[in-house]
Amino acid sequence: MSKMKFKVNGQSAGLSVEMKAGKHTVTIDEGSQLGGQDRGPNPLQTLLCALAGCENVTAHVIAKQMNFDLQGITFEITGEFDPRGFMGDPNVRTYFEKVYVTARVHTTESEERIKELQKMVEQRCPVYGTFKTAGIEMHDNWIKA
Repeated sequence: MSKMKFKVNGQSAGLSVEMKAGKHTVTIDEGSQLGGQDRGPNPLQTLLCALAGCENVTAHVIAKQMNFDLQGITFEITGEFDPRGFMGDPNVRTYFEKVYVTARVHTTESEERIKELQKMVEQRCPVYGTFKTAGIEMHDNWIKA
């Protein structure tokens, strides 16, 4: 299989940016507390959404491979971020310190099989791997819905 390339492009207007990803438009903005217009999620919220989306796709691909009855997943994801790095403190990192993922798996499968699916998703999900490589402390809880 050859390598894949992903490309997005777009334009900013103040703190908001409207990006094209294929035929889709994604608006990322900040809330009014930072001077934005709150026209979309902020960049860090967008990263957490990307994590949920990537884990979901990865889980469905793996579920098919392992003959796992995956009916859906409900995600709740929280990221801890210290804004002092963003504000210029060189001693504080500028990205998430910890991320907490609760995935409620809609399935007829056992808890043991859910844990097996979780482990494989964590090994193969590109966004999850990016978070881990960045040294973000990941706390994952996959449970039966």
